[in-house]
Amino acid sequence: MLAAGLLLASAPPSHAPHIAQIQITPSQVQAGQEVTVFGPRGYGRTNPVDIRWDSLDGPVLGTFQPNEELYALWGPGTIRIPEDARPGIHFLFATQTLAANETHIRGVPARGEVTVVGEGGTPVLGRDDVAPADQTVRGLVEDEPVSMGTVLLVALGTAGVGLFVAGGAAAIASRRRSAAGAPTQAAQ
Repeated sequence: MLAAGLLLASAPPSHAPHIAQIQITPSQVQAGQEVTVFGPRGYGRTNPVDIRWDSLDGPVLGTFQPNEELYALWGPGTIRIPEDARPGIHFLFATQTLAANETHIRGVPARGEVTVVGEGGTPVLGRDDVAPADQTVRGLVEDEPVSMGTVLLVALGTAGVGLFVAGGAAAIASRRRSAAGAPTQAAQ
């Protein structure tokens, strides 16, 4: 059981192509400069992807059409950071309206971070007026994540049920062997 617990605790994360992603390069720019955006996977292939500035319903900075793969990718392409962007951390949201047949896609919208630097090219620290706290993206992270204790408890319960079934099978096999090896009344 300890080995099962260690195995579960050390397991690497699994590949999830249905979770939308956005990559932004470079991650630090000045207002008015261009960045390259790329959605490597996790989008529907039917409708275009809009890149929005600082909120889910913010201004659209660019639109990209995904390819025809199942968990479609889009880009790379370039967008221009708004000229009036204040120095500090900002978010780019990749939003998409999914078609009825794309219900297997989860995680849209995706959110990426870009830092707008000041005049000297250095980030402005301590600014709290550029990234509103109420712009959380729902659906990307569970509100109440599962704890390691819960995972371990489920693993131990599963192991216990497996041991119970194995013990029952061994007891049945043992009774069959002893019944087959016992002398019958006619032979005595």
